[in-house]
Amino acid sequence: MSATHHQPGSVGSAVHHPAFFYGVITGILLSFVMFGWLFAANRSPSLDHVAFFRNWICLGAFGFIMSIPVLRFVRSPGRIFTSGLTGWVLLCVAYASANMYFENLANRLAKTPFKVLVMGAVIYGVAAVIAWIMTTIVAMLRHSYPLPVPVVAPPVIEVPTRPQ
Repeated sequence: MSATHHQPGSVGSAVHHPAFFYGVITGILLSFVMFGWLFAANRSPSLDHVAFFRNWICLGAFGFIMSIPVLRFVRSPGRIFTSGLTGWVLLCVAYASANMYFENLANRLAKTPFKVLVMGAVIYGVAAVIAWIMTTIVAMLRHSYPLPVPVVAPPVIEVPTRPQ
């Protein structure tokens, strides 16, 4: 057996899974955006006059990066959730470490790392459920076939004639 081949269910097969790979990439990118956002907001006073635009640009980058697992695994809801949650766990680890560097960050944002983790799990869970519903609807429409409808002749009603 070669060194690159892993048995199903082993740790090596999970690490080389595309959902895990995309989750790690998503988590790293989300962490970079978060740290960039924090440094721009706290260590760059020259950007204070454009704080509104800075925040919207960072939120847009967050949304775009969060959509990577959703768009990559749109036909596999389980992989959406696995990949998204993997990335979100990495973001929560980075957020917890940022809480150590930036004093009072969790109080200022009113979000502990656990709340951030739950928020990401809910977001990716809802995305996975929507993808599952859409996949089910598409599969139903693709595999539907018209049912034969029996044509029933209208019943003949005999009207008695009146005697004259």
